[in-house]
Amino acid sequence: MPLASRVVLFGFDGLRPDLVTDRTMPALARFIREGVRFANARSVFPSETRVAIPSLATGCRPGTHGLVANSLYDPTAAPDRMLNTKRAADIDALVAAHGRLLAVPSLGARLAAAGRTLDVVWTGTVGAGRAIFPEAEALGAFRWHPEEAVGPARGLEARFAAAPPADVPNTPRIRHAARLFIDHVLAERRAAAALFWSSEPDVSYHYRGLGSEEARAAMRAADEAFAEVLAWREAQPDREGIVVIALSDHGHVTGTERLDLAAELRAGGFMAARDGAIGARIVLGGGGAPGLWVRDRDAATTAALAAWLASRPWVGLVLARDEGIPGTIPLAALGARHERSPDIVVTFAGSDEPDARGVAGVGLIDIGDVPVGGGMHGGLHGRELAIVLAIGGDALARGVVLRRPADLTDIAPTVLALLGVAADGMDGTPLAEAWSGTDVAPRRRTLPGIPGRTGLSVFCHGASLRPDAMERIGDSLVSGTRDPDSPTCRR
Repeated sequence: MPLASRVVLFGFDGLRPDLVTDRTMPALARFIREGVRFANARSVFPSETRVAIPSLATGCRPGTHGLVANSLYDPTAAPDRMLNTKRAADIDALVAAHGRLLAVPSLGARLAAAGRTLDVVWTGTVGAGRAIFPEAEALGAFRWHPEEAVGPARGLEARFAAAPPADVPNTPRIRHAARLFIDHVLAERRAAAALFWSSEPDVSYHYRGLGSEEARAAMRAADEAFAEVLAWREAQPDREGIVVIALSDHGHVTGTERLDLAAELRAGGFMAARDGAIGARIVLGGGGAPGLWVRDRDAATTAALAAWLASRPWVGLVLARDEGIPGTIPLAALGARHERSPDIVVTFAGSDEPDARGVAGVGLIDIGDVPVGGGMHGGLHGRELAIVLAIGGDALARGVVLRRPADLTDIAPTVLALLGVAADGMDGTPLAEAWSGTDVAPRRRTLPGIPGRTGLSVFCHGASLRPDAMERIGDSLVSGTRDPDSPTCRR
């Protein structure tokens, strides 16, 4: 028997759980305290939005759904340049080359096959909005974005006015979209599942910094929108059947020093370029976990690249598409290996020291539009990986903190389980502990990384390893997020 008649999901892009307090986000803090909180909830790797969102959408890891990076090199789709998946044109190029964006169906498609519906209101990038429900247009489903609406989401400007322009903080768009979500999607459309995605606080974290006045304002605005959703639920005659899930897709660390990775690679003797320029043997991505694609997949070049990176003091961990390369962690160990995965992924060194505003968690930042002092993510620092995940509903436990390891891939199967729809074929599993009253003690192990320097703490959960936090040998980088009573596991 279904535990819910409707599920409402509210996403806070980039929100770090340790920054949620009664002062900064009172509505969310209370919801977390009174509902079921998953204390060991993590993102996927890379901890980038347009990798995380398909994982949320499909219940599968990047190696299964195939969107492996925010910026990726796919020679079938674009042989001479990188693709940036926030852009609609680059999403179109991937679909044209492969026939679809994701290799597996999304939550929206699964619900549609069961005769149910998912409505989406999205204020992040257009690319991420497409990735949450790629099949929406073909299915005639409701997916609204300020710059792109499909299906019955078209034509709402006459009632709700045009969306405000994007800004930092992006609070005008959040407030406008929240009104549309509550007054139309929740109150009138009454879909089985409805998702609101707030682009804040991610935008303000990136461009104004964690702990900045703008970031605090962004968190308040997102919290106020969430409070309105909760107030709407309380006023419904069928509130007992409405479950609310609050989540974020990744965290942030502060970039305190800039590094030009392409220049460093060229200085090290590697012919690397960011745009796939003619003559470049290595095509380079960006962000907090840049991918490096060796154009001819030459094993000797890849091994030499990995060894050189492992010798750099600014490198945290090196991950590889192929197994057996010394000093690397296989992407497959984290469910992140796909046919278009980079040959090498590098993450930057960091620490849990406070930044200039006193916010813990710092690291290097590659060149790009995010300023020094701004937030960055994508890598394996524990504060990049830790996410908000809490569930509230009358049929669920109340005031409970669960230690069971959870990640973004568990959310779609949880929604399906709550609605009584089969959730087979997913990497994640339903978070049934939220209604069963049981818990699962986390088990950890450390994957060896750069010898004598770093490793990666992972959760062992079922058949999967889930990234927890990069570690210095003998010294956890993020002791504030660790569970000291976790037993070890063997795989």
